Amino acid sequence: MKIDIHELVAQAKKGKPRAQNIILNTYWDNVYFYVFSKIKNENDAEDIAIQTFTKAFSKLKLYNPDFDFKTWLISISHNTMLDFLKKNKITLTSDMDFALEIPIEEPSPEEELINKQKIIEIKRYVKQLKPNYRKVIQMRYLEEKTYKEIAEELNLSISNVKIQVLRGKKLLFELMKNQK
Repeated sequence: MKIDIHELVAQAKKGKPRAQNIILNTYWDNVYFYVFSKIKNENDAEDIAIQTFTKAFSKLKLYNPDFDFKTWLISISHNTMLDFLKKNKITLTSDMDFALEIPIEEPSPEEELINKQKIIEIKRYVKQLKPNYRKVIQMRYLEEKTYKEIAEELNLSISNVKIQVLRGKKLLFELMKNQK
């Protein structure tokens, strides 16, 4: 069965979960393996891939159908990866074959306190999510479980877990934005 990406994008623009799910399942490997080939870290590659799809779904109205959808997604993943690396103070070698972590100074006691306060605040927002989203967000980010571990524990498919994490993060950010 040939997938009509333009029809799927049109449906996804309308917020149709089925279309978003098909797009995610169709392009997940392309995005994930592109990022993984650059940073060589499975968990970070998964997180960046999820962020890529979150950004892509929120910016679908900007997609120009004259260009290849996969290329558009890969460019989003590339920029998301660069943002991630910058934020986490990680640099890539010039040939980009592997990632090198450059340790910066340890956080000061004040920074540690601020980070702890932020974590407490985020946990408060997580508690406001619907139970299914709350569970996957807690497992993924607080317990640091892989998508595979979450899927096995909750008896869900890995793609279903990825979708729930994606939606849970989106709802979490909306909660945080609306309550500030």
